[in-house]
Amino acid sequence: MIVDAKGLVAGRLASKIAKKLINGESVIIINGDAAVVVGKQSAIMPKFKQRVDAAVKSNPHYGPKYDRIPSKILRRMVKGMLPNKKRTAERLIDNLKVYNDNPKNLEKAEPIEEVRCNEKHDFMTLKEVAKQLGGKW
Repeated sequence: MIVDAKGLVAGRLASKIAKKLINGESVIIINGDAAVVVGKQSAIMPKFKQRVDAAVKSNPHYGPKYDRIPSKILRRMVKGMLPNKKRTAERLIDNLKVYNDNPKNLEKAEPIEEVRCNEKHDFMTLKEVAKQLGGKW
């Protein structure tokens, strides 16, 4: 299954994709950098910034490492919605591929209309979030 993430709400998309992965399907997401996080910038950025800046005081090299690339952010959202047993999640996440752009050989994408973003709300794309976090890709 190929899904175009352009204009889709990232969290809702991640839950739909997680269900498909649990059912055994293989999923490819294109235009992952165009997925949308709904809310005001002043509410979105502190949450992402807090995760990225997390470190252990005694040795800042320890601690969780969060990516600043839009496709990896979306992949981590999907992984967070999979079952918690480590081997199960790793086996399921192997069936997911996320691309920031549209590769030339992937043309036919299925629309998921129930997760489309309403233009009335404030939102940021994952590309904008990643740029403000300092991502380089």
